[in-house]
Amino acid sequence: MNRTAAISLPACLLLLLATTMLRAQSDQISRPPGSPDRPDMTFGTIRPESFTPPLIGDSTPRAVVLFDRGEVAFEDGRGNRGGFGVVFRRHTRILILHKSAFHLATLTLSMYRKGETTLEDLKGATYNLENGNVATSNLDKSNIFKDRNTNFDMEKIAFPNVKEGSIIEYSYTLVYPTIGFIPPWGFQGGYPELWSEYDITVPRLFDYAVKMLGSEKFVVDTIMTYNDNSPSLPYSTSNRTFFSNQTVRHVWAEHNVPPLEKPEPYTTTLKNHLSRLEFQLSAVRQNNGYIQTYSTSWPQLTHELLKSDNFGSSLSDHNRFMDEDLKKVVAGSASKAETIRRLYAWVRDHFTCMPVDRIYLSQPLKKTWEEKKAGNVADINLLLTAVYRHEGLDASPVILSTRTNGYTNDNYPLLSEYNYVITRVRADGKDYLLDASRSYVGFNQLPEHCYNDWGRAIDSTHDHIPLLADSVKESRRTLVVLANTDSGYTGTYSRTAGVFESMSLRNQLKRIKPDDFFEGIRKTFPSNKQMGAAGFDSSYVPEVPLVWHYDMKYRFTQKTLYFNPIIHERFNTSPFSSEERHYPVEMNYCIDNSYVVSMEIPKGYVIDQLPKSQRITLSDSSGVFEYAASVDEQTISLRVQLKLKKAVYSVEEYTGLRNFFSIITSKEKEPIVFKKIN
Repeated sequence: MNRTAAISLPACLLLLLATTMLRAQSDQISRPPGSPDRPDMTFGTIRPESFTPPLIGDSTPRAVVLFDRGEVAFEDGRGNRGGFGVVFRRHTRILILHKSAFHLATLTLSMYRKGETTLEDLKGATYNLENGNVATSNLDKSNIFKDRNTNFDMEKIAFPNVKEGSIIEYSYTLVYPTIGFIPPWGFQGGYPELWSEYDITVPRLFDYAVKMLGSEKFVVDTIMTYNDNSPSLPYSTSNRTFFSNQTVRHVWAEHNVPPLEKPEPYTTTLKNHLSRLEFQLSAVRQNNGYIQTYSTSWPQLTHELLKSDNFGSSLSDHNRFMDEDLKKVVAGSASKAETIRRLYAWVRDHFTCMPVDRIYLSQPLKKTWEEKKAGNVADINLLLTAVYRHEGLDASPVILSTRTNGYTNDNYPLLSEYNYVITRVRADGKDYLLDASRSYVGFNQLPEHCYNDWGRAIDSTHDHIPLLADSVKESRRTLVVLANTDSGYTGTYSRTAGVFESMSLRNQLKRIKPDDFFEGIRKTFPSNKQMGAAGFDSSYVPEVPLVWHYDMKYRFTQKTLYFNPIIHERFNTSPFSSEERHYPVEMNYCIDNSYVVSMEIPKGYVIDQLPKSQRITLSDSSGVFEYAASVDEQTISLRVQLKLKKAVYSVEEYTGLRNFFSIITSKEKEPIVFKKIN
């Protein structure tokens, strides 16, 4: 399965430019045997055949990136105080095939004003094929517009004479006067890319961690080291001077990269899968062996967070403003476990969380407690942590990244990758993970958006907290009973929701009335079905699964009756309709669904056709679907079960999973056929 991770050579732990590199003296970029040739990227080399490139897939895209090349060099004298600056050069060529892609012909370049980023060497052109000849329209000053906002200077470039079938080409240079930033590079976007390349040359003075995302394969991944004959280059920082005449060049390239225009079903977030490189400065070195490190560790980050006024400094306070309220809450508690439950429920039910997910406080805990009674997720759950510590319990914050926020890189921790905080309490050999920010979440439960790989305890343990989707199971139980009665053909439908469905329903019932919910259900009924009494059980007890149910009555008159006994639960269409998948299937949890029907044969009818029983399994036995139908005199029994023992399936497993759900969808559509007795 694809993961955001630091890549290593040769031990697959960490790739550091300028350390333990392959040696080479040639600037020849090597490629695996059989890989495609590198395109001619000389500016302006447009030929008639450039307008009809080989396309990826069967459909015609709205645009095609013919090539996109980035290059990074460190140049002395381009940085602050005359030191090294990072010089980023980009050269891009795009074929626009449809007017819906005309927005690509307007380019906006933003330069951070405070960082003194500068733009140089901008040029561009539009090419059109006219009567077999290439007509060129070059950019001029009239096509360039300047703008600015609070933090950025911007240049907007509008390419001239753009029409369907045009090629646009541009190149520019951005100079960053600091060594702390190498621009990230995306190999993949909303349009197919025939060639995407990133070429970086770094003095051996500097080490950078490389974070690689996505699952596309490189056709070029080459590292070269050069020893120049020129004098050593000096670099000064913190009153220390470094010298080196060695540089390291790394080139990555991808070919025929498919577009990612929209999420496929069961996907956390596209940014987990977009093929991309990101860089983080980890060290500056000198020839005498001294290394100044810039990367952080979890002990360092934990120390900083716990000392921060915006996170953990108040957790070590006595917080006497809590005394009177908490004394009442815990009065009469018979055990630590009961105290933990009481305190959790009290915080959850007395404070309101605003729809803002972040790891930092928006206000002091005392203000949340005494004035606002509301805050963001950090305000609520750090308050919960402080409440537990006030009562002498072992409690710590746990930070995590939610599913829509993307995976984190644990080897090189960055707080900017985290957007959510929960609480861990330890007592009597048990760990409780708690989220008091949602009123519909029960004790020792977490919302499904928290299950996104791993969290990290912010305490002296620095524990890696598993929050894997594979570790949680959603169980749903449905019972349908139908019988011939004096009132006609009547029955009941009862569904016991799983933990996450219960959360979702309780949250929904905060916005709508139960009658409105059942009205929505009633609108899905066929014309011969009526709804009777309906209701919810355990609506206000978040720890207990929510049950919803209703009475029903059917009126049958047709000679041939087609009756599907799977009500509300069936797959009308497969969730996996695409023939191929570009990234893993990431469900929110494992599945254990059971659907049971006991129904009498409707009065005046006989069975003409009963669906056959069927059982199918995935090749690795992680998924099982069973449809078991039988008849005993006048009663039909049906049991349908679906179990998925894992939540994440790789691209290689997709075909099997797609076929599995295709069979399920077809099977669940099969009706019982009754014939009316003459």
